[in-house]
Order: sequence, then structure tokens, then C-alpha cells
Amino acid sequence: MNVQELFNLGNEFYSEGRIETAMEIWNKVRAIKGDFAPVYLQQHNVYSSQGNLVKARECIVAFLNCPVSGFSLDAIPSMKARLQDLDKQLNPQIVQIPQGDRK
Repeated sequence: MNVQELFNLGNEFYSEGRIETAMEIWNKVRAIKGDFAPVYLQQHNVYSSQGNLVKARECIVAFLNCPVSGFSLDAIPSMKARLQDLDKQLNPQIVQIPQGDRK
């Protein structure tokens, strides 16, 4: 079974609601071909839905570091925007009080 077939098998498990099995298969894909961009998008979706923003962010960063292909090229702008959103959620800015309002 090649990487694409293995990835597709993970997608089938995911669509059946067998998230844990899908993640195990996708992790095998990552072990075989660490620069296979689609796997990081799928795992990002899972981690985001579980509220695990740190892992979701790690997947986006890994995705953005993969070689650009036709598939990933289309997703890059939205993933960069998602990365900015996650960074804001994970590192909220401290509200600055204007000096004139300090007591």
C-alpha cells in the first residue's frame, strides 16, 4: 500500500467516525513520508475539533513546511490565516491601559 492509499484508508475511517484509527493510520503516513501535506490538514481538522489548539497549530506549521504541490498551493492562504487565528487564541495580547487611565 502506497502513501496515498494509506492516507485514503485513514480518510475512510475518519468518515466512519473512527477518529482514533484514522489518526493512527495518518501517523503511519507521516512516518513513511513526513512531507505529505494532506495528512497534516486532516490531523489539523481533528485536533481543532477536539479543542487541542497546540496540536492543531503544530499540524499547520508542518503543512506549511511541506513542499508546495497543486493541492497544497490552494490551501496555503487559508492555512496561514488559520495559523494567525490560532496564535491569537494561544497567545492573547495583554490589554494595554493608556497611561492617563492608570491609578
